Amino acid sequence: MATLNERIQELEQELEVLRNKIQDLSRNTEEKNKTPYTTLGGQTNKSFINPYDLTSKQGMYGGTIFWNDSEIGNPANAIPSNPKKGYHKHSHSRYSGGALIKDVLEIVEYEWGSITNKHSQQFIDEPKIKTTINSNHETVNKIGLLDLIFNADTRTWGIAALEIDVKKCYLVERDNNGDIALDENGNEKKSPLYNSDQTKTAIVWDKNANCWRFYATYAPGE
Repeated sequence: MATLNERIQELEQELEVLRNKIQDLSRNTEEKNKTPYTTLGGQTNKSFINPYDLTSKQGMYGGTIFWNDSEIGNPANAIPSNPKKGYHKHSHSRYSGGALIKDVLEIVEYEWGSITNKHSQQFIDEPKIKTTINSNHETVNKIGLLDLIFNADTRTWGIAALEIDVKKCYLVERDNNGDIALDENGNEKKSPLYNSDQTKTAIVWDKNANCWRFYATYAPGE
């Protein structure tokens, strides 16, 4: 059994150890800013915020984004069947999804080949772009911006027509409200550009010149 002096010596040593610990805690805590930390986030799976694209077929951390029901459970590079339900639907107004930018939006035509599901963005190889010949006899890819024209009165966009189907094209006059105007008899000022009845058509086919010609005269009262 320890003597009284030995017991006092042990207590003094323990007291010195405790005093050192208190001093160490004081130096590292008093007048120190709290270390910031977060209780949310942490080691979350970031694969769901890195979408696949048509070229890479993979996100930075793996994972996929499904655009339709046929892509669920599909292995990479396997062409899915035609979908029946789409996901991630959204509009493109200035308030939802953002307005499409005229100088950025491109339209492309692909050579689909054996691909039947044209809606898949991640399980198919990028199709080859179709080509055509321009007026300078150059081969060009069929991809480009929309040729749009802005109507400041109606504040709408129209398309510059490169082809007119004479049987589907109507000549119309609209009033300030955008409605088709009426003539003195109450009839809409709307008529097809072409009519097989030559007494009612505005144009006629010239088989000798291989071109469409407008009738040059209009007789009031007839």
